[in-house]
Amino acid sequence: MEHISYSARYALIIDLIKKLQAKGSWCGETHLQKAAFIVQDLVKSKFGYKFIMYKHGPYSFDLKSELDAMKASNIIDFTFPKAGYGASIKATEFGERLYKINKQNIRGYEKACQFVADWFSSQDVKYLERVATAYFVTSKHIREPVASRAKRLNMLKPHVDIASAEEAARIVDEKRSQAKQQALAS
Repeated sequence: MEHISYSARYALIIDLIKKLQAKGSWCGETHLQKAAFIVQDLVKSKFGYKFIMYKHGPYSFDLKSELDAMKASNIIDFTFPKAGYGASIKATEFGERLYKINKQNIRGYEKACQFVADWFSSQDVKYLERVATAYFVTSKHIREPVASRAKRLNMLKPHVDIASAEEAARIVDEKRSQAKQQALAS
């Protein structure tokens, strides 16, 4: 797995933010967490984020810390456009400049970022939890049939019934196949 620099990683996060927002996404932390997890897997690159199974699916405390550092460094900002909802994340002017300077360094990740943004942008948190967890299970048990992976997902997330877990596993299989054909094709 290839490692990328901090500045390129920041630019990659900004690229995900921009692509999600361009598709109409709320672009909260949940979207970024799940999107970064899948992009990192699709491109087989080590961004420095270790993901674990957590409350609402794959989660990286490293990414959370990095988002906090990016906010403290005025690279991103958290806004609250609607009362009662979580933060929406956007790039600041400084973040946009950092992105432009490093755009060339992340060119190899743009297709995967766009693919995941297209997939996740209009989805709600429940969908993201279910599908990202199915992706997590699939990445660890790739050779297992849908029914077996669905049972694993249900064991991790008992509130996701078997039928919904099977649907999520099938979606993951379809999207992984599409990614190989579309987003990652040279």
